[in-house]
Amino acid sequence: MSTITFAFSIFCGWLIFDFVKHRKFTKESVASSLVIAIVAGLFWWILDWIF
Repeated sequence: MSTITFAFSIFCGWLIFDFVKHRKFTKESVASSLVIAIVAGLFWWILDWIF
């Protein structure tokens, strides 16, 4: 459950960062935020699994 929460918070944070930077939501910014969240979630899950 912590992995999903972490990935969701990364997604929201990255989306807000892109919005502040470009002053609008685009499909590209949402897609890049989603990809980053998935990668971060997988990395967090691997770290949780190892430790």
